Amino acid sequence: MSGKGVVVFWCLKDCPIPESLNPGLVCANIKKSLEKKGYDGLLSIKAYYDKETFSDELFAKKYRDAGIDLIPVPAGGKTARDYKMMWDIILCGVDNVKGIDFLVILKPVEPEFLLTLSYLEPRGYNVILASPDKEVASEFILRSVSSVWLSTSLLEQGDLDELSNIRITNFDDFNSPQELEALGTVRLKIELQSRRMKCGGTLQARAARLFLLKSTPLDKLPKKFKC
Repeated sequence: MSGKGVVVFWCLKDCPIPESLNPGLVCANIKKSLEKKGYDGLLSIKAYYDKETFSDELFAKKYRDAGIDLIPVPAGGKTARDYKMMWDIILCGVDNVKGIDFLVILKPVEPEFLLTLSYLEPRGYNVILASPDKEVASEFILRSVSSVWLSTSLLEQGDLDELSNIRITNFDDFNSPQELEALGTVRLKIELQSRRMKCGGTLQARAARLFLLKSTPLDKLPKKFKC
């Protein structure tokens, strides 16, 4: 996919390392995931945190030993973290014109932050967004970045649950709306959103709406089912 290296911008408050892992293993998992998707290499990982999160110097040392750049942010909570990360991404892009790609790990994605990311791809950068929440894969987000990954699978396994690529491709596997209900409300919402179909309502309503595609092509559906 890309012959350029990847710089990771990671909010540790939003997406902490799983208790069963250590920073070194997580770095290896991120590198493994990038290689699977054809990215050339991991250049650096910048991890943003509130100062009280790493009051233990020995704990912080584990991150630095793993090659993770710990970046403290001023008081102000998530807004301050996001703002700091957003400007660092912009400056990194300016300093490395079309020479890098970005992997951004955080939750949730605020509109201003997403707008910044949306400006990067048309300028030659690949932008991967990783979040622990499957609801993140809205139509607007899918149009604003190159791809969307589930951060829990990225950090824990070095494997990918790519939210921008989980769409059902064969409705012959489902014989009724009730079978689609087993996917759950979040997955159904993502499936509908990715097709620009209305995604609200109950579990049953979402499944029934999506099941229409088994017999009717998307472009033939009545307008009332579309956004």
